Amino acid sequence: MAAKIKPVEPTVIRDKKIVREVINQVRRKPAVEDIKWAKTRNKLFNELTAK
Repeated sequence: MAAKIKPVEPTVIRDKKIVREVINQVRRKPAVEDIKWAKTRNKLFNELTAK
């Protein structure tokens, strides 16, 4: 059973407060916990996809 994926379209944000919040979230550095989680997942992914 395949999942349907809708195409993503950019949204228009008119509220300046929301725009600032979104920009801050995009620019923030990842937390230490997030980096550790990503590294463990990367190791697992490499093990599963190694030929």
